[in-house]
Amino acid sequence: MKNLKLLIALLLFVFALPTETLEAQVVERPRVSTVKKRKVKRKIRRKTRRVARRTLRRLPANTKAILYRNVSYYPVRGMFYVPRGRVYARAFPPRGFRLRMLPTAAIALTVRNRNYHYAQGVFYQRVEDGYEVTDAPVGATLQELPEDATEINFDGISAYELNNAVYKAVEDGYEIIDVLEEEE
Repeated sequence: MKNLKLLIALLLFVFALPTETLEAQVVERPRVSTVKKRKVKRKIRRKTRRVARRTLRRLPANTKAILYRNVSYYPVRGMFYVPRGRVYARAFPPRGFRLRMLPTAAIALTVRNRNYHYAQGVFYQRVEDGYEVTDAPVGATLQELPEDATEINFDGISAYELNNAVYKAVEDGYEIIDVLEEEE
């Protein structure tokens, strides 16, 4: 009986203590998992502007190189690619580069009584045996901004740059306001 009284006294003592000191602390530890997660490839679609691919792993079948100054340029859908390691990177052909035929998406322009053709950020002029790449004519107006153009701050003006040409937004499209010099 003496032990029973002692046990009851001990239980009353435990329940009479403040509950804050008796609460257990819960510690969350990070779980370690041995399952490896695979990366999910997702297609990103931009609603405002489509961005052109800047590299290709493989060229389309029957793509023939155009050799100019010991560099092989591969034309693919109006754009040009050069080999860089295991991939083909987008490149703009230099001034003087010649083609027999224009890309199918080329549009005709007249600037200061001179005829030009424009496709994918590159300007061409007619020569005796085909077309030659030229510098962008200052004053030319395009209805759409080139796909790869990057926004820049040009002398305090919000402008866009692509292939050494600086474009400014105007009412009826984008006008070329300057041609940057190539770095050597």
